[in-house]
Amino acid sequence: MNFRLIGITGVILSILTVCACLSTSEKKPASAQELINEGIKEIKLNSGVRAKAAFQQVLEDFPDSKERIQALLLLARTYYTDKEFEESKFHFQKFVELYPTHSQTDRALFFKAMSDYQMIDLISRDQTHTQEALEGFKQLIHRFPKSQFLKDAKRKQKKCKLKLAQSVLEIGKFYYRTGSYQSAINRLKSLIADHPKQKFLDEATFFIAESYYHEQNFNEASFSYKELLKKYPGSRFKLQAKKRLRTLRRKLTL
Repeated sequence: MNFRLIGITGVILSILTVCACLSTSEKKPASAQELINEGIKEIKLNSGVRAKAAFQQVLEDFPDSKERIQALLLLARTYYTDKEFEESKFHFQKFVELYPTHSQTDRALFFKAMSDYQMIDLISRDQTHTQEALEGFKQLIHRFPKSQFLKDAKRKQKKCKLKLAQSVLEIGKFYYRTGSYQSAINRLKSLIADHPKQKFLDEATFFIAESYYHEQNFNEASFSYKELLKKYPGSRFKLQAKKRLRTLRRKLTL
């Protein structure tokens, strides 16, 4: 029997066993804080996937640790940085629900709203993300009046209101262009009622008048044209409104 060969084989197996143990210990950090540090390191290396995996591992392997709070917020923020806004919204919302009185809750609430804000599509008729972003900013302003994010939240709130109003205007004009005049009237009147401070209400009033005109409801059309000229004397639609009123006077006197 070759005892020398057996001895060499034993040494090799021992080395492989040690290496395997070392490799295993490297893959499984001993603490939640090590995983946090690893995730932060991966963020600096622009490796969002590895960073998220590290933070997620903290949540799964150390659910009762104090580092869980930091890991959840870092996970949400990494999703946001990677423009995975549905996922970031989910995790920021989870943070708000789990830690409503934490010192970072205003941050989580702001970036939850910002996740919706980043998904806004003005062209789409579905303005769900705009509405939800608006509600998120409202919550922040109401709950955290001294938050460092207050000014940004108020600016974004104003932009959300503008986007919602613009969307309603475009839908109303779409109905007008397709000959659905009563639907156009209803939409545009709701725009004026719900967003009384927007700058393009003269346009809404003009298309309300035009819709009445094409429906041959000349009395309502005349009233709306006159309202346009009275409320918005500098409107770019005033010449068209005056022309329509001259036409209507002839029609109503016949």
